[in-house]
Amino acid sequence: MTDEFYHKDIFGAVVDVNLGLIEEDEDKLPLDKKGREFNIFALTDALGARDRKRAWILYQEALGAGVSAEEVFFKVVWQIKSMLIASKTKNVGETDMKPFPYSKAKSFLKNFRTSELQNLSEALVTGYYKARRGEGEVETLVEKILLGL
Repeated sequence: MTDEFYHKDIFGAVVDVNLGLIEEDEDKLPLDKKGREFNIFALTDALGARDRKRAWILYQEALGAGVSAEEVFFKVVWQIKSMLIASKTKNVGETDMKPFPYSKAKSFLKNFRTSELQNLSEALVTGYYKARRGEGEVETLVEKILLGL
């Protein structure tokens, strides 16, 4: 960068004199240790398979790849909710879900009782609201849920 075209504004952001604010590339996807895009759905599959160890390892990889704990939290909530919906219906036509996620959720039901799914859902909701009130952290909540599978 040369001084004639670039300078910093009063907030310290680099500004191109001719074009305005230079934006950072914020749309970069999180990458795993091998440089590939991190697949958050591998974690939800481990959750559905009730594989505590793999779920926790993938959670740590997600955090290391730059995925926020809240993003992981909402994927976990989505998976639990999908399994609850699948447990209460006979086929995909009774839901607003797409066939693939429905069939995956239905296949994961062999690993959980409905009461366990309801308890997990309740723990996620109450834990999230406690975290929002400052009584805990979402990162710790997700870790406890995954280790408690």
